[in-house]
Amino acid sequence: MKRREFLIQSVSASAVIAGAGYASLDMLSRRHLRYEQTIEQRGTHAAAKVMVENNPTMDEGLVSPSAPQSGIDLPSPEKAQSRPALSYLQQDQAEKLMPDLTRPDSELNIVEEVVLPDTNIENIALATPEESAETVQEKVSNFETNFTDDVVLSEADYKLLVQSLERINRVQDYVGFGNFNVLSLDEALKYAKYSPRIGEFSAEELNFLEKMFNYNSSRLGFFGEKVISNMTNVVPSNDVVKMPGTGHYVFRGHSETFYNKLTAEVGDTLILTSGVRNIVKQYQLFMAKTVQASGNLSRASRSLAPPGHSYHAIGDFDVGRVGGGLANFTAEFASTEEFKKLQDLGYVQIRYTADNTLGVRYEPWHIRVV
Repeated sequence: MKRREFLIQSVSASAVIAGAGYASLDMLSRRHLRYEQTIEQRGTHAAAKVMVENNPTMDEGLVSPSAPQSGIDLPSPEKAQSRPALSYLQQDQAEKLMPDLTRPDSELNIVEEVVLPDTNIENIALATPEESAETVQEKVSNFETNFTDDVVLSEADYKLLVQSLERINRVQDYVGFGNFNVLSLDEALKYAKYSPRIGEFSAEELNFLEKMFNYNSSRLGFFGEKVISNMTNVVPSNDVVKMPGTGHYVFRGHSETFYNKLTAEVGDTLILTSGVRNIVKQYQLFMAKTVQASGNLSRASRSLAPPGHSYHAIGDFDVGRVGGGLANFTAEFASTEEFKKLQDLGYVQIRYTADNTLGVRYEPWHIRVV
């Protein structure tokens, strides 16, 4: 064998061994961190990870300065071992950018109540109240408040939520941000099964996800329509198109035409901040919101549609002002020139108006398409 070929093969073999060792060390370190941290701390880290890396622009109030972008083609499971261990770099970003959510002494006051019961159980246990409200509008106006009839996760279910969120976050690391937006649950389960860096979903986690999907959202105080009836919903790659400079997809046809028309008439300061979101993406966002709400599912549902109820899965999209940051997902967006121009067009409707009775906060950024 020629010396040059021998050196190339030796280097390649060393790289494989080093890569495998690095992956093993990464998994051992992650396992060690799990045991060292409380479930509340793990939850805040998992939510912070979503908030920091979730999106190149924005996504339902979650910021990401440097999330990876990917094409629609899904990677093969064999690539998992060769991917860099991004999780700790991204976690470090979360600790720097979201200190209130990642400090070791963060506290989530989990209420030990039994929630998410079977559908034949009518008497649901309620969380310890902070406030009472007589109308849906009062809750919407104070969407970050805990109310007397809010549904709060039990400690056992909160643990399952955190475990599932951590695993879903690792799925996103594996497939890339763009792919993750349109990923089906079956695809996520496949990657988790064959990638040791993700780890297979446990039966308890799957039961929890199914229970969350099938739960009667009106008992949370969310009265929006359930637009996806199958938790394994598939978004065909031919049905979506990725919008340049956003990291997001919109559906081909009416959504694509409508978005292009808006940017043409409003100007290049208007940008897509969230497009197509399949079930797995909606799970991730809703569970992160639930962590932020200290396990209060009702409070989370006032800011984000539960899985299966998001119109992002069938055509709606969010827009914002270029450089608007987190303000793009607050009522402040309504005071921007971009929003005023949208209003002046005369044909633009938003999904959740200030006087909506669906149990959702005012969302001037959420464009109603379907």
